[in-house]
Amino acid sequence: MSVDEYLNKTEDELYALLGASLLGDTLGAAPSDPDRPRRFGQEWLNGQLDALRSRICGHERLKGVVGASSSDRVIDAYALCDILGNFGGDPTKTALVAVLVARIGVGALCSGHTPLP
Repeated sequence: MSVDEYLNKTEDELYALLGASLLGDTLGAAPSDPDRPRRFGQEWLNGQLDALRSRICGHERLKGVVGASSSDRVIDAYALCDILGNFGGDPTKTALVAVLVARIGVGALCSGHTPLP
């Protein structure tokens, strides 16, 4: 999967897709709790924030972006996807995480983060 497929989706849709991917569910099925994949995806990403900060905030490609309040989120999503590599175990999860982090904003994610030397 590619970043392109996720750029125009809402955050709720992105979290639901991420959660369904992590749970091994398909969104077409009628689960007893239709909001479960979204909640699971959001909770999972929140639990990954420290790992994401470690991979992203000190990365050479993002030196000019860290601390900035705004940037081009589309470009950020592509750069993040490349930087994250195989984060989450497969390209679909990596692309979803990259778009979600770009929406959060690299500056906001890394605010106050001091990368290790």
